[in-house]
Amino acid sequence: MRAGIGAAERPEPSWQQARTALRFATDHQPVVCYRELGALALLARVPPDALRANADVAAIARVAASPRDLETLDTYRAAGSLRRAADLLHLHHSSVARRLELLGKALDLDLTEPAGLMRARLALAAWHLTDDRAPE
Repeated sequence: MRAGIGAAERPEPSWQQARTALRFATDHQPVVCYRELGALALLARVPPDALRANADVAAIARVAASPRDLETLDTYRAAGSLRRAADLLHLHHSSVARRLELLGKALDLDLTEPAGLMRARLALAAWHLTDDRAPE
């Protein structure tokens, strides 16, 4: 079950915000408040074809073919640290580090660097928006 929560005072804009927030909901964050999206909400205005055409988003789509790899990346993104991600995945931190190293090579990003992790986070959010599971 996933939910999006609007933040506007009037019903119609709040409904639109809730629908946008819902598009960002994931297994690790099933409830999303529009107000907490901040600038990420702008991604929802980009046409899905333009998102799919981005090299980073296309790389995420390839990684997503492996549920284990996608779970590792999404957990690391949500956890914010290697050790926390390892705890959440019930794996040794060295196993998660190795998975992230391989994922970084597949994405052509250094996931241990802030810029690489930020690109992966944005690409992951954009990739979720290309999914047809939530209304636009």
